[in-house]
Amino acid sequence: MSAKILLYLLLIPAAFLAVTLVFLLIMAVSVLFVDPNRLYSETNDYYRFLADGTDLIIMVFSRVRIHLTGQEKLPRDRKYLLVSNHLSGYDPLCTMRALRKEKLIFISKPENFSIPFIGRLARVNCFRPIDRENPRNALTTIKDCAEMLKNGVAPIVVYPEGTRSKTGELQPFHNSVFKIAQEANVPIVVMTAKGTDKILKNMPWHRTDAFLTILDVLPADHVKAERTGKLGEEIREIMERDLKE
Repeated sequence: MSAKILLYLLLIPAAFLAVTLVFLLIMAVSVLFVDPNRLYSETNDYYRFLADGTDLIIMVFSRVRIHLTGQEKLPRDRKYLLVSNHLSGYDPLCTMRALRKEKLIFISKPENFSIPFIGRLARVNCFRPIDRENPRNALTTIKDCAEMLKNGVAPIVVYPEGTRSKTGELQPFHNSVFKIAQEANVPIVVMTAKGTDKILKNMPWHRTDAFLTILDVLPADHVKAERTGKLGEEIREIMERDLKE
């Protein structure tokens, strides 16, 4: 290998690292203008660009390769509530990357909004904290998210288990989150994630393949007519069939 080729091979990662550092610096400065106490209800293309770029950087350095199937099932005429199983903190990052054109909004635990820089970036992109320990506060979040769906802001993602599964098996659902779709009169998109729990174990030496599969779409009229408990049973059955394959 010639010295010139070797130099080029060294310059490429160096250039990528330099661009990454500049981007992260711009992101860090930009989020200082975000109100850390405000709940934003309108999307901002600039901050969404920063969120997508940060997500891409995390995916690259974590060596994640995402495989998405079933995206043709996504509703194109209206927004929707996307529900998935929860294996890892990488679940929302992978979903956000795979479906970046959808400009998804995520419901997450309040602690995530205290993460430096990332918390403000999530907040300005309309992400919502949900307090599962306080039913009244959780109901406020549910109504708020339903309102955003009614206004066509963006599809919303929620993990009905509420926390990550350490065994890979589905945990009990918090069925109240399905009220978001009922109140907004939108479909529920059912998805599963596989392999995301291996990312931390594999990085940085090994690549991880993460598989996201959009399984089914429950029509809005069906969602509206059913009890949340019944919806939970139906969604759980759809997910379990795929997870057992």
